[in-house]
Amino acid sequence: MDKVIRFAATIGLIAATIAGLPHSVSAADRNWLWIVVHDICLPAYQDIGVAFPCAEVNIANGLGRGFAVLQTPSSAMHLIVVPTKRISGIESPALLKKGAPNYWEAAWNARRFVEEGAHRLLPRDKIGMAINSVASRSQDQLHIHVSCIAPAVADFLRRHQAEIHETWSLLRLRLLGHRFAAMKVEANSLAHVNPFKLLARGLLSSGKVFMGRQTLAVIGATFDNGRTGFYLLTNDPSASPRDIVGGEDLLDDNCAN
Repeated sequence: MDKVIRFAATIGLIAATIAGLPHSVSAADRNWLWIVVHDICLPAYQDIGVAFPCAEVNIANGLGRGFAVLQTPSSAMHLIVVPTKRISGIESPALLKKGAPNYWEAAWNARRFVEEGAHRLLPRDKIGMAINSVASRSQDQLHIHVSCIAPAVADFLRRHQAEIHETWSLLRLRLLGHRFAAMKVEANSLAHVNPFKLLARGLLSSGKVFMGRQTLAVIGATFDNGRTGFYLLTNDPSASPRDIVGGEDLLDDNCAN
């Protein structure tokens, strides 16, 4: 009974929080996401086994390796995957430690919620994931956006597939008016692929550019040779903060095509 009472007491907070969920970089409260996950979804799941208002809470491997999946107010086909551990964002050294949780794997597996929102199965090259740089994010809790890939991005990757290799390189042409570096990975899943570490140990290994300056996107792919994998995109490391595209700009939360 105490658990039910505690959960009932949060209903007003849930309603107020959902009604005020920000989805732009101008959001004033940079901690609302952590509040929703840590103070609402997680207790609800622990008390009565219901993740609401999150779509999922997974703490099977402990809170330090857990995550929640939350649907955004803007679209049923736009999700965010959030660790149940306090992690500021892409710049956190914890993401690069040996044995660190691979939140990209969790995000890729969460694409089933995008399909539920779209009411149809989606090919892997329709799905994209992205995390923003420090300068272009609205929240100070790590979160990975999951949705359909923007048609312009999908078309660009198809047309320039031959230019993208298994190591990072700057793309010759601009995408959405911005310079990007890209690489590809041949793997059916992200179980043994951690894009954070690929970025840090590859493109940023010189130590002259910091993780916090990068927007990172991971996009499902089926290559011309028939193999499956992923494209990784990040902004030109030499770009100014004003010239770094937001991760959501690479996505299409209407799944238009």
